[in-house]
Amino acid sequence: MTYDVDLNEMKAYILNKFKNEGDFDFLKEGLMEELVDEMMSVDQAYLAKLSEDDDYEDDDVYEMLIAALQNKYPNYKMYAMRLAEDYLDFSEEYLVSVDAIEWE
Repeated sequence: MTYDVDLNEMKAYILNKFKNEGDFDFLKEGLMEELVDEMMSVDQAYLAKLSEDDDYEDDDVYEMLIAALQNKYPNYKMYAMRLAEDYLDFSEEYLVSVDAIEWE
């Protein structure tokens, strides 16, 4: 399963959503970009493993995102769940906005 999307545009959209939300303004300069890069990497790795017949399972990706964030950024473990949830919401909003996903 592949989506024809501009990942740089998607990243910019997600970063803008996090910035506008303001909940993570306390993070040091550049850290949100790193966090989004990590989450997008995990998400893309998951997508690469899906076959055309497989469904994207938000719950599976959510758990993978939390584990990756907690492992790579142990000082921010308490924020991993919220970051992952927001990332999934923002990425879905972006994909819908560019008609990259269809609802069954």
